[in-house]
Amino acid sequence: MHIHYISLFPTIFQNFEQTSIVAKAVERGLLSFSQYNPRDNTSDWFVDDTIYWWGAGMLIQAEPVIQSIEQALLSVQEGETYLIVFPSPSEVVFNQSTALQWSSYDHLMFINGRYEGIDHRVQLRCEREHPDHFVRISLGSFVLLGGEVASMTMTEAVVRLIPDVIKESASRQQESYSPLQGMKNIEKPHYTRPPSVRWLDVPDNVLQK
Repeated sequence: MHIHYISLFPTIFQNFEQTSIVAKAVERGLLSFSQYNPRDNTSDWFVDDTIYWWGAGMLIQAEPVIQSIEQALLSVQEGETYLIVFPSPSEVVFNQSTALQWSSYDHLMFINGRYEGIDHRVQLRCEREHPDHFVRISLGSFVLLGGEVASMTMTEAVVRLIPDVIKESASRQQESYSPLQGMKNIEKPHYTRPPSVRWLDVPDNVLQK
């Protein structure tokens, strides 16, 4: 899978890409990343402007973001699948079932807003040009400073479901929020050695198994 991040702050993703299981998946050729800074598509480095008519704060202009999306799409080869993801307030909420669906894509492209967001014409163009390959989605009913943290959260939930990213397949099959169990199951508590920590003991029925 190839993950594309469109962001005004692409360095945010560097440590994430070089950490733990994600880094090992990159080394094994299971995962790759690209970043696109909309500022690179302007002549003066400025990509934001005031909002028409009303509203506090600044809005990211449409054209630099559209050009970044077009650059990312150049990586998609014939026959490959892709999804353009816009983390944003939405009635569609990301969950484990979403992660499982997305894990089969060849490309995931995350559009990350900042400030007061992105000119709505970016969404309108994606819906018109890529109606079956675009989703506006939220992590929940709260607001972040930008889309980057949400994108990394969704990325991590997705890539751990790609075959061979996690060697122990049971870790993916026996976990909380399984779509196979109606998204309602929560794993039972787990323990490891030593059997007693600060007078808190592992339950006898667990030790006997």
